[in-house]
Amino acid sequence: MANHIERRRNLWYATLHIPAKLRPRLGRMKFIQSLGTADKRKAEYLAAPIIAGWKAQLRQTAGEPDGLHQEAMRWRHALGSMPEGSEERETLEAVLIGRAEQLEEGGTSEAEAVRFARVALGTELPTQPLYAEWSEALDGSGLGQKNIDRMRKDVDLMVRKFDTLQQITTKAVKAWVKELADAGVTGSSRKRILYGCRRFWKHVQHEEHISEDLEPFKVPHDPYGNTSKTSKKGTPDREPFAPAEVCALWQQARDKADQPLADLIALAAYTGARIEEICSLKVADVSLNAFRIEDAKTSAGNRQVPIHAAIHGLVGRLIESSTDGYLLSGLTFNKYDDRSNAIGKRFGRLKTAAGYGEAKVFHSIRKTVTTLLENASVPENITADIVGHEKKTITYGLYSGGASLKVKAKAVGKLAYPFPAMIT
Repeated sequence: MANHIERRRNLWYATLHIPAKLRPRLGRMKFIQSLGTADKRKAEYLAAPIIAGWKAQLRQTAGEPDGLHQEAMRWRHALGSMPEGSEERETLEAVLIGRAEQLEEGGTSEAEAVRFARVALGTELPTQPLYAEWSEALDGSGLGQKNIDRMRKDVDLMVRKFDTLQQITTKAVKAWVKELADAGVTGSSRKRILYGCRRFWKHVQHEEHISEDLEPFKVPHDPYGNTSKTSKKGTPDREPFAPAEVCALWQQARDKADQPLADLIALAAYTGARIEEICSLKVADVSLNAFRIEDAKTSAGNRQVPIHAAIHGLVGRLIESSTDGYLLSGLTFNKYDDRSNAIGKRFGRLKTAAGYGEAKVFHSIRKTVTTLLENASVPENITADIVGHEKKTITYGLYSGGASLKVKAKAVGKLAYPFPAMIT
């Protein structure tokens, strides 16, 4: 530290030379600050956080992220090691206030300069280190990796919005929710984001960083509704493909020699199953006349789906050619143990090349199936048992064991498409 202090007359000064490439931007060759003491040991003690702050400023000027935050945390650490009311602490606090004023004069907003001082003084807690602590603890939470990654991303949005815990108030959160809605974030996504934020908040309350009486993320209701297809920035509502469009996509996949994708489209067209449900089907899950779907997205998703006559030949070929025990053989798992990721992206490229926008995705085939069943006058509770939807009525949803396979097979038999050739 002796290299960064120099004696002038009777007092010691903290000094730091500025790299030549940064001098034009800072308008000086070096930093210099009086330490207000003739005691060398005391000067070295006082100079440490000042030098650290200058180095953080240099990193920030050079374009490195979070320079100001890191500087504030160094001040906070230095002040925390000094007794309250001590001469050393009072001297350093005075230097800190001078640094905050210097930041404002240098172009930092008043709010940022004040926040910098409050974080450094310990009157406000920065969210970033608390987020890092909470994020690490998620690995032992028992949640699936995909859910953990999504929750981390959701809460990171909040952390980027609010630098300190003290900024997070009910009023501020409501304003943030409106910003998300205006940016096109759907109602279901906003609900998911707030859920993750509440988990983070419970963590900081458990660690006694904030009062248990404060519940800023318990927004009683979201007044902004769901983002619809009329929103300029929002994701459009999903729309079903027309039956002829499903057939055309199937044919285009065949034309591109992507037989697995063509098979996937055909299976979806005659089952209404979700993409991961189809990709997870094993040969052992297929009987003579039905698919057994288990470990689905919801409890209602665990079901038997009749095999439509149009795909009997296809299913037989897939069983005979399977090399890994799965009905759709050869698909790879991603890091979340999903087999549908790569083939789902291929479908995305296929439908985009065919001229379909964001409103039509693979899930749209599921909507096609439910639309065809509705137009064929299939009762809603039967359709729900086929596609794996929750039944909302008490009679069917709570007391019924579900439609029989025979009843479902009769309904599935009403699905009709103008496929250009026999599906085999």
